[in-house]
Amino acid sequence: MIPLSALLLPILIAAVIVFVASSLIHMVLKYHQSDYRQLPEEDKLLSALRPAGLTRGLYIFPFTAHKDMKSPPCRKNTSRDRWGS
Repeated sequence: MIPLSALLLPILIAAVIVFVASSLIHMVLKYHQSDYRQLPEEDKLLSALRPAGLTRGLYIFPFTAHKDMKSPPCRKNTSRDRWGS
């Protein structure tokens, strides 16, 4: 059996190669380029949201607690409105 100390350098080299390769593939192929888009009429939306005093964070709309997802008011909101986060 080969001791772990003899395998340490090949393991580290392989880890670095995999990290660099995956980083390059991610940057070159741009898998997630379409994940983020600009909102239509962004200026109007931002001017409407400024008075609400929102803080930094992730907001989901329409907001619904998991336990209320099957309630009639929630079903009405989610079927009528668009979802966003």
